[in-house]
Amino acid sequence: MAVPSLRRFRPTASNPWNRVKAAHLLNRAGFGGTPEEITRFAGMRIDAAVDELLNFESTQEIAFPEIDFTPVHRLFEELVRLRQSRAEQQTVRAVANQLNRANREKFQEIRASWVSRMIQTRRPLLEKMVLFWHGLLVSGFPETRSAEHMAIQLHLFRRMATGSSKQLILAISRDPAMLSYLDNDTNRKGRPNENYARELLELFTMGIGNYTEQDIKEAARAFTGWTFAGNEFVFRGAWHDDGVKTFLGRTGNWDGSDIIDIIFEHEATARFLPRRVFEFFVYQVPEESLVEELAGVFKRSNWNIKAMLRTMFLSEAFYSDKAMRTQVKSPVQLVVGAVRTTGTEIQPLALVRAMDLMGQALLYPPNVGGWPLGKGWINTASLMLRYNFSTLLLNGAMPGVGGGRRAAPARVEHLIDAGKTKTAGDVVDQLVDRFVQSPLDRRRKWGLLRAFGTNREDMPIAATGTNFQSQLRSAVHLVMSMPEYQLT
Repeated sequence: MAVPSLRRFRPTASNPWNRVKAAHLLNRAGFGGTPEEITRFAGMRIDAAVDELLNFESTQEIAFPEIDFTPVHRLFEELVRLRQSRAEQQTVRAVANQLNRANREKFQEIRASWVSRMIQTRRPLLEKMVLFWHGLLVSGFPETRSAEHMAIQLHLFRRMATGSSKQLILAISRDPAMLSYLDNDTNRKGRPNENYARELLELFTMGIGNYTEQDIKEAARAFTGWTFAGNEFVFRGAWHDDGVKTFLGRTGNWDGSDIIDIIFEHEATARFLPRRVFEFFVYQVPEESLVEELAGVFKRSNWNIKAMLRTMFLSEAFYSDKAMRTQVKSPVQLVVGAVRTTGTEIQPLALVRAMDLMGQALLYPPNVGGWPLGKGWINTASLMLRYNFSTLLLNGAMPGVGGGRRAAPARVEHLIDAGKTKTAGDVVDQLVDRFVQSPLDRRRKWGLLRAFGTNREDMPIAATGTNFQSQLRSAVHLVMSMPEYQLT
């Protein structure tokens, strides 16, 4: 078997650019497409389809509402006033509790708002990249205490999502959420805190084995004095260690910016992010030859993410058998993709709760390493939750998730084209095209036919009436509960 390559994919009669590949692109570079979107992308040239997703700045975005942090600001100001006036401790504690409660509520509001944005956005690749960065440059509650800081960080990822990764690393090093999450806000001369320096090298830029413990210590010294006040980065010169430091074999009076410059001159950095991007969008454990090819693109483009993504989305490797229909959907991909595909209206907080139960709690990462990929999403408990998720969409509730119940079951007739429906097989084919986008084996297809009371694809069927609605709902539940639906 030939090793997959980053050579450009050239459609042929035997290996065309078609609906299956268009659906694959929309799934990986976003959260999936409707049959209409897939048809439109399949009708475009492959480079035009990729560029439409990549050049999202030219697409008019929906005006999403900003979160109002005024109530939190007022409570914080009141708490400061009470402490300065030496008010009774009982009064101070009461306001402090109100502030903590308001802040936690804002965390939930941010989570719900982001999920709504992923569902509604006209720029799916942008939000997919925000999700990528949130899982790589990890911050979250409770170490990041301010909900507003997390909102600021998501805006940072949105602004810099596909630009220079070097500039993004510099920006995240000055980000209040990150500074508090990894304790660099207390990093000062004589008492250096190594947390940020360690994760910068290990998880953000280079990977284990490319630096020493002494390099971590020297980098920590360079980042002393990098802190924040309110929502803004602040450099405190009195806290900064301005002594000579030796980092990755280079000696000088380095500060944090110098450390980042030196990191990006190291050969390991050129391979680290391309590997992580490839694993997120294509498949895990890529061949070293692919990593080297992508690293070359990364370096030649001066660390530009968009250049790397374009090469990847146009490559033979991206459309190879090793890539297509082989990635286990993350809970976010599963939930957001299902809502986009069905058009069902569910309260965002109910969707957030469903993701939490499946193991991906946005803004609440399990650790600084973020969430797993691939089979790490699947275990006995989470698999049952994933299979049952369709009940939330179709009936408004699922075990462990409240707040989404509706008075009547969701309507599903829009999921098929009644004008193209003559037989049970027509309905099944349309459902498979919408939800799976790849052929099902005969046993799976037979299970869907049974939802319509038959085992014959040519069984005539009338796509009208209460009985058909009930049958269609059962078929939708079945197809969303299949193992094939768990893959993208």
